[in-house]
Amino acid sequence: MIVAALDLGTNSFLCLIAEVQGGRISRVIEDHVEVVRLGQDVQRTGQFHPEALARAKACLERFKIVIDRNKPDRILAMATSAARDVSNGQALFEIGNALNIPIEIIPGDREAEITYMGATSHLPADGKTRLIIDVGGGSTEYIVGQDKKIKFAKSLNLGCVRMTESLIKNQPTPESELNALSERVRSEIDLVKELILKSSIDEVIAVAGTPSAIAAIDLGGFDAAKVDGYKLEISGLRNLKTKLAALSVAEKIKVLGVEKGRADVILVGCEILYQSLLNLGLKQMTVSTKGVRYGVAIELANRKK
Repeated sequence: MIVAALDLGTNSFLCLIAEVQGGRISRVIEDHVEVVRLGQDVQRTGQFHPEALARAKACLERFKIVIDRNKPDRILAMATSAARDVSNGQALFEIGNALNIPIEIIPGDREAEITYMGATSHLPADGKTRLIIDVGGGSTEYIVGQDKKIKFAKSLNLGCVRMTESLIKNQPTPESELNALSERVRSEIDLVKELILKSSIDEVIAVAGTPSAIAAIDLGGFDAAKVDGYKLEISGLRNLKTKLAALSVAEKIKVLGVEKGRADVILVGCEILYQSLLNLGLKQMTVSTKGVRYGVAIELANRKK
């Protein structure tokens, strides 16, 4: 079955056209990502900003072209944290309806399950216990599972857009703001730390744009084949956090090669990943370019028509 699976995140929109067989992605036909910043000012206003909706519409119109040329059997877009938090979410549904792209708002804990499915469906049933960390624009998901069984899943209000807007007012970022950010991240992780560590973690897998962007900084540019499977060490994340804090947004783009729509929020994303390893007593994580959209594709193929 050919499916079109869209992940409408707080910062990025992704569109995967793939063939699904036997509960696994057997072939990736096309895979696209655009930084949309749907969550612009949501933390402050509780509504989608008109500019964000305009960017969302333009992006989905481009994705519609991709969908139409591949003629998938099924189409589904899942909207995540930003869409859960707003009073005018209907505006996003109206955009989807006009383009014949069905949109569902996914609950936080269900997002965690779909993320786990997407991040692990290609892995062997080797009995390893894995922690999946998905740093999004509005929330971060922590999922512990063994093979296909999920042991623990929780969505926290730790998002790189959400927390940049509320805590980071200056870039370069002063120590006072960094300390406030670290304290906030630690306090949120404390809510799930004990539950996560009930299991002995064999591997940490980090999905979504933040770990991929950090791997690309280390590699000197984005190469999907090299980014997928790249190891991020806790010492490297600590050093990068210090470097990011010392740079302006323009310098993050020019000096480190971070894409424009991510450069202003990557410091917070790096801090979330660093504090996750630090507070859980773990040393490294493996970057995966797979995530929600892969889980959406499998979920969609498994549904009864």
